[in-house]
Amino acid sequence: MVKLNTNVSIENIVTIVVLIGSMTLAFGFMKADVSSIKKELELKIDKRQYEADENLVNYKLDVIMQDIDEIKQILKERK
Repeated sequence: MVKLNTNVSIENIVTIVVLIGSMTLAFGFMKADVSSIKKELELKIDKRQYEADENLVNYKLDVIMQDIDEIKQILKERK
């Protein structure tokens, strides 16, 4: 039969403390990385929405300019 050594040594306590500390640091770094990635994605989404809005405004301005040109042409024909 195998007998386990149940004595708690300073080396075991140091090992446990180091493991807990390293796990805490790893979790903190992962959380920071996730936060930075989230911010980067939000910036990209905002940029794409801005570009889409700008394209829509440009399209609407083009349509309005075409309508104005048509109205000018109709007015010229009536004179």
